[in-house]
Amino acid sequence: MIMSGQNQNPNSQYSKPIGSDGVDVLHDMNDHHAPLWDWIISNLPRAMDGSILDIGCGGGGFLKRLSDRYPYALFFGIDISDDALDVTAEVNYDLMEEGSLELLNASVSDIPFEEGSFDLVTAVETYFFWPDLKSDIEEAYRVTSAGGMFVIGSEMRVTVDDTEYIESSLRDYGARLVPDEVIVGHMESAGFDVKVETAPDSRWVMYIGVKRI
Repeated sequence: MIMSGQNQNPNSQYSKPIGSDGVDVLHDMNDHHAPLWDWIISNLPRAMDGSILDIGCGGGGFLKRLSDRYPYALFFGIDISDDALDVTAEVNYDLMEEGSLELLNASVSDIPFEEGSFDLVTAVETYFFWPDLKSDIEEAYRVTSAGGMFVIGSEMRVTVDDTEYIESSLRDYGARLVPDEVIVGHMESAGFDVKVETAPDSRWVMYIGVKRI
């Protein structure tokens, strides 16, 4: 169990923000990641009125943008940090009040929903903290509906020979980065047809998977 306090590894605040320091990190993420979120959403379908799950919802800023994009959808968010869920609830107060957003403390490794529950599953700035990338992608596949979409988004992208960048990301953030082909391979083997989108002049990347029917 990760405990709050001065002895906590600073890297853990990125994977599981807790306490006042964690709340500060969550608010910083909501500001810092806004341009990335806008780019990701610009590559998503224009309309959707089904159920949407955000894995690792963090500070809730991405869910807020999703709700602006899809005003008739139902939203769900999971995170392993209660403090993250609290911040998400505050940022999405209107959605919570109208009953359009449900938040649960849960891990990507054990998503507490039935098979095929969601038309869109998103995971932004989080895959590199997952316990077992291959099996966790398979779990995301399980809860995605037939023909539905699973999207992994990240501002950190690596190539096979990007060793120094991979090592610095692990050292500075506790993030275990992998090349595109690893993520694409896991998604395809799980049962997704996959497309990769990248942003010019940056390391931003989206892995867009459509669950085969």
